[in-house]
Amino acid sequence: MFPIINYSSFIQGTHLDTNTTTTTISPTTTQTNTTTISSTQLTTTSGFANTTRTPSPAADVSINVTWTYNNENNVTSVQMIVNHLQAGMWAALGLNLEEAMGEAHVFMCKRLANNTIVINRYVNPHKHEHPQPAGSEQGGTLTPGQQQFNDGVMICQFTLSNFTMETLRQLETVRPLSQSTSYHPLFAVGLLNSSNEPLKHFEDSHTALSDHVQLNQNETILYRINSTDDGESLTFVRVHGTIMIFTWILIASTGALIARYFKNSWANTFICGKAAWFAAHRFLMSTAATLTVVGFLFILVYLQGAWVDKGPTRYYAHSITGVIVISFSFFQPFIALFRCEPDSRFRFIFNFIHAVIGFSAFILSMATIFLATYFKVLKDTKARILMIIWIVWIGLIFIIFEIMQYHSRKKLNESGYSNINTSNTTIGEIVESPKSSTTTLTHFVNQEENSPARKSKNVLLAIHVLVAGVISIVMVVFLFSSS
Repeated sequence: MFPIINYSSFIQGTHLDTNTTTTTISPTTTQTNTTTISSTQLTTTSGFANTTRTPSPAADVSINVTWTYNNENNVTSVQMIVNHLQAGMWAALGLNLEEAMGEAHVFMCKRLANNTIVINRYVNPHKHEHPQPAGSEQGGTLTPGQQQFNDGVMICQFTLSNFTMETLRQLETVRPLSQSTSYHPLFAVGLLNSSNEPLKHFEDSHTALSDHVQLNQNETILYRINSTDDGESLTFVRVHGTIMIFTWILIASTGALIARYFKNSWANTFICGKAAWFAAHRFLMSTAATLTVVGFLFILVYLQGAWVDKGPTRYYAHSITGVIVISFSFFQPFIALFRCEPDSRFRFIFNFIHAVIGFSAFILSMATIFLATYFKVLKDTKARILMIIWIVWIGLIFIIFEIMQYHSRKKLNESGYSNINTSNTTIGEIVESPKSSTTTLTHFVNQEENSPARKSKNVLLAIHVLVAGVISIVMVVFLFSSS
């Protein structure tokens, strides 16, 4: 989380802007927004080599953070309640733009050896450098309130106010704190040295939450670091990811390839009176549309109907590209229901719209899944590398099929046949009423079916299905193996 090292240069006991008068908030005359964050059971064990692992001093620590926002004077009042924090330890709340440890605004509550409670504010400019004391120039004035320790419960109170734009200054890579910006809450627990300066947090007692919070919004976030609870809470996320991975990597890609490159090869093979390529394409894409909506419902249930907070984050970008993909997938089958007759002179309009929407959804799906590889549930460079491999593969397979298609069209033109892939009438005859195909067309289709090119295309399609299937399975394994 916050990289606090043994020889930290923190100023012990420093509190900032002590000349600022604490603002009293009256609940009877002002409107308040409340945010509650609960981080429970920050468990850890000692990690020294060749020794028996024993619970660390932070094993039973729990942190509850509540803040209220007064919209009349723009003051945020914060209260940190820390249970079972031993003397000579610290607990901290961090606010970061990304769901990661490192560059963050940090509010640290310390319990000294004599049970004196001290609240300090810092910023972490980089992941592995000294945290630096922060003042109002980093956004808002921190005014300490009541600090107390009773019956094993430590209470730290402070306010944040005076967020004036004129005094803001970016420190290193950390943007100034803002009440209207969405942040990921971070938690950490560690020890104090003999000078009451913070040592590095315990290795297993720090976490970054995927939730978004703002200092001026009414939000409630409950977090438990217990591994069993976390696994159960992420079940809906993992099911959502599994459905979307198989849908867009395996099913949709195969359906798109069949529709674009197998009109000739499979035109004389029928399923329920329809050309095999059309029947396969319709089945695969209908399945993809249905699964996409189902996958969306899982993540909707997980988020309890809430929308990801707007901001310059990968979560928000994922939500935008994702909802576009879902919308395209939902409406695409209905658009197909209202297509013109095959011999209509306006059929090309449907063909164009259908292709644009389909390929747009497919391309956006790759971007959406790639963004998800940065999330906590799939935060693994292996998954990201696998997605890059997938993007390269899908581009390569389309290029190979396009080359084969080009040679097929060239051969067709030299033979004097009309282009089956660009002629609406002939395609329509094969799709809607294949038995009415012309003799010339049937002759060409028979030639295509018996050609080496057709066999090569079938083999290439089989290889694609195998590659897409393996990538999908491995991605899902990464999804369920992440902690």
